[in-house]
Amino acid sequence: MDIIFVIIFLILLGWVLKSLGFLAEKDKITLNNIVIYVGMPALVFNSMLTNVKAEELASYFKLTIFILLISLFSAGLAYLVGKKLLKLQPKSLAAFVLVCACGNTAFMGFPIITGFYGVEGFTRAIFCDVATLIVVVALASYLGAKVSGQKVNVFKQILKFPPSIAWAISLVLILLGVNMEMMPHFIPTVLELLAGVVVPLIMLSLGVSLSGKYLKIAMIPAIAVTVIQLIIAPAFGLLASPLFSFADLDKKVAVMESSMPPAMTPAIFAEIYGFDTKLISASIFLSTVVSLGTIPLLQMILESGLV
Repeated sequence: MDIIFVIIFLILLGWVLKSLGFLAEKDKITLNNIVIYVGMPALVFNSMLTNVKAEELASYFKLTIFILLISLFSAGLAYLVGKKLLKLQPKSLAAFVLVCACGNTAFMGFPIITGFYGVEGFTRAIFCDVATLIVVVALASYLGAKVSGQKVNVFKQILKFPPSIAWAISLVLILLGVNMEMMPHFIPTVLELLAGVVVPLIMLSLGVSLSGKYLKIAMIPAIAVTVIQLIIAPAFGLLASPLFSFADLDKKVAVMESSMPPAMTPAIFAEIYGFDTKLISASIFLSTVVSLGTIPLLQMILESGLV
């Protein structure tokens, strides 16, 4: 549970540094670039080659399929709610569906899962995030083509993402029988040092990024996103998890990852395709704040053995 207090402190620190003028909102780009291009690939590569064996890959890929299922369910539900109940216009509906379908399985999920379940949990979280990456790029490209007519090569976009490159290279090496013990001794040390920047920089960036300035004009959609992402999605995950015959740790990681607030990535695609960025910003802000209460509650429920 301490990890939640650590995360809250680091997010608040980022917000305070921005408020005092030591960091500006534009600085989140630099922080995110360090995480995406340096820290996260090192973290993924080190964890994969240290903890994953070729014979275990089938069980790990069940986590990817599980998160894909949760994301598709959330996207379908969001489409119905946004179109039938909220009567959203196309650009707002696209933003609503995208932000509901894509949980923050990396920037929020990695540190939280690592804090609760250690390195073994983090390794499983990597396979969960692969599903989110596929969903956010594919769904954003599809919605973008529908709303704005712009087309993007989905496969190329996925391949360009550094953590996915590190994951793919690691996967090939694992299948070839390579592990971290075969590497020169300095490589694990370098990777661990680089990976150490991930959690603090992610949380500082989140604190700098969070803004509730659009909450008043997009309150109702933001509440709907929060309910879908933080309550309905993990509830559906709990109901669906027996179908996958998960081991205990796999189930906990999968359900916890299904309960994350919206990812930051939809905001990037919203700018590209002209979706409703204010709706996305308000939804990310509200859901992230509320998730700091719902995530530890869900973890307590999972640890209690009641589900």
